[in-house]
Amino acid sequence: MYAVGAFARPTASKTFFKAEKVDFYWHRLGTSLLVLTQTDVDNTGRSYYGESSLYFLAAAGTFDCRVVLDREGPIHDVAWSPDEKEFAVVYGFMPAKAALFNHRAEPVFDLGTAPRNLVRFNPHGRVLAVAGFGNLSGAIDLWDRKKLAKICSIDAHGASLCAWAPDGRYLMAATLSPRLRVDNGIRIWHYSGALVHSQPIDELYYVEWRPAPPARFPQRAALSPVPPGIAVRSPAPPAKPAGAYRPPHARSRPAADSPRSLSDMAERKVFGAAVPGAARVPVGASAEMVAKAAEKKRTRNRKKPKDAEPAPPAAPQPAEPLSEVDALKRIRQLKKKLAQIDALAARRDAGDALEVNQLAKIESRPLIDAEIAALAAKFSSLSA
Repeated sequence: MYAVGAFARPTASKTFFKAEKVDFYWHRLGTSLLVLTQTDVDNTGRSYYGESSLYFLAAAGTFDCRVVLDREGPIHDVAWSPDEKEFAVVYGFMPAKAALFNHRAEPVFDLGTAPRNLVRFNPHGRVLAVAGFGNLSGAIDLWDRKKLAKICSIDAHGASLCAWAPDGRYLMAATLSPRLRVDNGIRIWHYSGALVHSQPIDELYYVEWRPAPPARFPQRAALSPVPPGIAVRSPAPPAKPAGAYRPPHARSRPAADSPRSLSDMAERKVFGAAVPGAARVPVGASAEMVAKAAEKKRTRNRKKPKDAEPAPPAAPQPAEPLSEVDALKRIRQLKKKLAQIDALAARRDAGDALEVNQLAKIESRPLIDAEIAALAAKFSSLSA
């Protein structure tokens, strides 16, 4: 770190290990610097998003250190307080933790653990917003820095931008395209949590407050209530979809008349009325292709015999005579069953409780004896 115009000797220096990308966060007075270092790969395997660390440097070179964070995971956001030499950090795996640190990188206050990834001080540093945007729900917690107490929680569902007004009394959240193509618009809250303005816009790409110096709006000793003359609006409840989704072009006609597929749309000539008895036309097919396909179908139908008699059922095939080898195999299988039946009968006589299927197997012994006798007689006749 060098003073402008004196590049012969640095005023402060710091060596960072495991750093592939860095982000600098200067205090507005230029006396302190926060350095956020990141790597794409975590060699320990604990994080998919790589490793991140935060370092504090005094511009005069009198102090530097690594900010010790008591929770593993990525560092989501860092913000300096504009009034004091302190900063806020949101860090750790979700649900993330938010905390305040002083100018010696020592923790001052725990702002809680919740699904949050963004932190913003208002221009006077009196109110702090901790929010969860992106793939999170859009909730915002507003904190009174002086009393270290939560003022309220705001539901800014779907918002992708958050900014304080220059007077530090109003917070704006906006849903922007192209990240979201629906529900674009602006919502403004007083720091008491009251929604004072809501304006939907079809496609909103960017919005910001008109710049003004914060010194034009003096900080009051106590947080003021909602000023008179502004209509406090209650947030509208989310509309529940009624029935199945219908595309915009089909919402002006009855549901029964809406095409249900691309083939149905082609059959109805995209958006026209259905033609009774018309064949389904593949999407993209020309009239010539449809005519050729219809001609091939008529040709195949002409080639089929009209009065074809059904074929008589096949006569049952006589069973093959049993050979000596097959008779011996069957006798061996039946004798194995008899051995199993004898074992079950012995368990029954010993007083063991048998299942229903085991008792039925014992009762089938006479049938097996009869089948063995019949096979033995047939084997004797075959071997004679």
